[in-house]
Amino acid sequence: MKKLFCESLYNLEAYSPGDQPLGKIIKLNTNENPFLPSPKISKFLKNFNEFDRLRKYPSPSSEKLREEIAKLHKISADEVLVTNGSDEALSILFRACLSENSTFLMPNPTYSLYPILKDLVMNGTKIKEIPVLENFSLDFETLKKEKANLLAFANPNAPTGILAEKKELIDLVKSLDCAVLCDEAYIDFAKPNSTMINEIKNLPNLFVSRTFSKSYSLAGLRVGYIISNKENIFELNKIRDSYNLGFLEQEIAKIAIKDQTYLKKNVKKIISLRENLKKDLEKLEFFVINSNTNFLFAKVPNLKAKELYDFLCSKKVFVRYFNYPNLKDYIRITIGIESEHKILLKWIKEFLNK
Repeated sequence: MKKLFCESLYNLEAYSPGDQPLGKIIKLNTNENPFLPSPKISKFLKNFNEFDRLRKYPSPSSEKLREEIAKLHKISADEVLVTNGSDEALSILFRACLSENSTFLMPNPTYSLYPILKDLVMNGTKIKEIPVLENFSLDFETLKKEKANLLAFANPNAPTGILAEKKELIDLVKSLDCAVLCDEAYIDFAKPNSTMINEIKNLPNLFVSRTFSKSYSLAGLRVGYIISNKENIFELNKIRDSYNLGFLEQEIAKIAIKDQTYLKKNVKKIISLRENLKKDLEKLEFFVINSNTNFLFAKVPNLKAKELYDFLCSKKVFVRYFNYPNLKDYIRITIGIESEHKILLKWIKEFLNK
């Protein structure tokens, strides 16, 4: 039978997210928040009786949510595009920037979805990967010399958790004449004033993406956004899916973003748990990179990362392992609650003492 789809689709390699195992497990592999979303969301859902709203289309542009996001970041609503998770924001930007035979630039490693998004454009876009330095920091000097149509990276980076200095990022964006995406999925866990959002007025080629999945504890909701100057957002909005966010998603995200007191309290707890777990791992002779995220990237003693990963899986404790040459000696551990860390450390000690 004749192939029904274009050849590029058959050759496409799909994105592989972290495992989503079910049952009684300890899940520290996909950087979900260990704490519940704002209690104000629970109250809203318990009292929700506007069922008539569900038969009607929601705001096509998530207008009220955009206004709340703009208020938080002290920008205007026309500098915000709300999306179905930040992954939709990234997908829109990739489609907008990468025409036939374009070049996509990225550090390696960074968020592993980026090469897949490049492939999904299916137009022969080339990829240029710039290895990070030996200490996993971005190679700014090499990145500045490259020619491309789009550069994308996470800051803090994934899976390392390293935060780049803002001045170096500003210099990098200024040096390039292409679109630059700074993916700030984990920025709420970083040191204060690290965001690049306040630079969009000075850097016309800068785009900053955010998600509600991490710090807001709403990974199951799928809400994100991208910020740039209003001219760029106007163009990106042309290829956004119509009604891309449902009424309930808009309402819940709006409640979450207004409850900054709860957000900051949870973030503070996660940072404390992160630093305590880092110390505990270092006592076991792990090398742990300083993190500005809700996870730790840790080098396993005696280079037995894959063996430890498999052992933990057998004990129903799930962390993340990346089978890439420059990452294969490390595991990534999402910050959980204290009792989960105790069980994790118990099994790690048993593995190391075998």
